[in-house]
Amino acid sequence: MFQRKLHHLSKMFVLMLSILFILSACSAGSKEEPAASSASAGAGSDKAASDNKPVTLRFAWWGNDARHKATLAAIDAYTKQHPNVKIEGEYMGFDGFNKKLATQFAGRTAPDLFQFTYEWSVEMSEFMVDLNSLSNLIDMKQIPDAALKDYGSYKGKQIMIPSGMFAATTILNEDFMQKHGIPADTVWTWDKLIETGKKVHEQDKNAYLLTADIDVINKLILQPYIMQKTGKGWVNDDFTPGFDKAQLTDGLTYLSNLYKSGAIEPFGDSTAFVGKMEQNPKWVKGEIGLLLDYVQAIDKYKQAVPAAKIGVSAFPENSGAVQSGNATVAGTGFAISKDSANKEEAAKFINYLVNDKEAALLLTTQRGIPSSAAARKALEESGKLDASISKGLELASAKKTISPNVVSTNAELAQVVKDSIQKLIYNQLTPDQAANQIYTGFTSKLQEMKAK
Repeated sequence: MFQRKLHHLSKMFVLMLSILFILSACSAGSKEEPAASSASAGAGSDKAASDNKPVTLRFAWWGNDARHKATLAAIDAYTKQHPNVKIEGEYMGFDGFNKKLATQFAGRTAPDLFQFTYEWSVEMSEFMVDLNSLSNLIDMKQIPDAALKDYGSYKGKQIMIPSGMFAATTILNEDFMQKHGIPADTVWTWDKLIETGKKVHEQDKNAYLLTADIDVINKLILQPYIMQKTGKGWVNDDFTPGFDKAQLTDGLTYLSNLYKSGAIEPFGDSTAFVGKMEQNPKWVKGEIGLLLDYVQAIDKYKQAVPAAKIGVSAFPENSGAVQSGNATVAGTGFAISKDSANKEEAAKFINYLVNDKEAALLLTTQRGIPSSAAARKALEESGKLDASISKGLELASAKKTISPNVVSTNAELAQVVKDSIQKLIYNQLTPDQAANQIYTGFTSKLQEMKAK
């Protein structure tokens, strides 16, 4: 305890000297740097106290090759500015990332800082730093309060700084639409997808209006279809389902009809491309008309078919919908392990990643549309924010919606639903049977979670 107090007093002494030096410089006509203009935005004058101390940070994240490349470039730029800091990148795909992180927490071998999603808050929040304690090093004023509160906090702790904002949208191959005589201004409803998709497949047996993997089927078809009718979230805050069996049966019946009509690519063909549908040969060959995905994914779909014109449209919604079921989300960001020996340096690096102009131009939209106003402005001014991405977000933001709570995104709950969906698609269960199976497993798992 005495050593910690002595260390604190030493830092205060150095800080006082730094302040005196700055005041002296100001009297000579120095100008204050704007907020978020460098990696130390919001950090005050502690830079001189720590820059000479060698620091090694372990930083873990998930993503595709484009995200890896952009993040490594940002790391390189930061360490050139701060030669005393070494950052060791640990990166992989999304699958298995949370299990690896949980194992590291248990063994107290977690990285100093890491990419995180609010979906894991229930299970992992106790292992993470309350970033309010480091608010002098991270400029949180650049980020919307709602994003910080709804997605970055848990039980009064600010456990994550959201790095991006996004929503789902309808991504269109406009050349496909023209080829099949589909008006460019089509307003997509769930019923319209089946009606139009059936005609397309009857015209060309190799073509499908829509394709989707199991995660999209669950999150971006079944859930919003039902929530648009209920006006509720997927899970209520009291750990009960936000739907009843009849509403669930209705949603599953729609899903079954989507496949039976030929509007959507057979599940057996699309399932090989979970999380990487841009690699689907039918999309590449122009035999898929549209996909439902998040706005930040638009770039990869464009890159897969560079000769085609790719645009966006409003998310599907039947008339009379109570809400869109398509929330504007700030669900991923950066967090710090409570066992990190370099929490302050980790916080400075997070501030750089989220707020710095240089970092914004390097990271672009690899983690969604920047949640930071400073970073977003830098992208807009440089022309690096795709107009389609902004349009997709604006279309979603214009709709009434309910932000998902943490419970509704639980992986085990999702697996209960996905297991039954696959049996439904393969005609092993009727919609009514699948609804009974899901509702029973869903309710049981929710009660188990509530009791914890």
